Amino acid sequence: MKILCVIVLLTLVSMSNSIGFTRIQVRIMNRRGNGKSITIHCQSEDDDLGTHVVSDGQEINWSFRENFMLTTRFYCYLQWDRKGKHFNFDAYSGKRDDGGRCSTECLWKILEGGLWGYDQEQQIWQAFSLPGMGEKEV
Repeated sequence: MKILCVIVLLTLVSMSNSIGFTRIQVRIMNRRGNGKSITIHCQSEDDDLGTHVVSDGQEINWSFRENFMLTTRFYCYLQWDRKGKHFNFDAYSGKRDDGGRCSTECLWKILEGGLWGYDQEQQIWQAFSLPGMGEKEV
């Protein structure tokens, strides 16, 4: 019986990469204005997406499939200015985003006043506070 359970579990895991899970697109948009760039470095446990300088009005994006255990996490280091002001935030966290917030797309806008994330299920932009901007960390 244990062997059968292991076989079923392994089959489900292998199928999840090909048919079971929707591809999720992550987009991080620089909307600071006045030509202000940001430097951003994102990675997961398995993938390092590298460091990118994102000009005002531009964006970075990537896509992935959530893992079988729904624990995928992409975290980003964001350098705000040349003075070294920086922030860390989760661009995608299965625990936070899998419940409908990021069904197929995980959208982020970086404005001069902070970070905004789009909730697909509720169809609204939500403020996500960055440390040092007066509220809790994301």
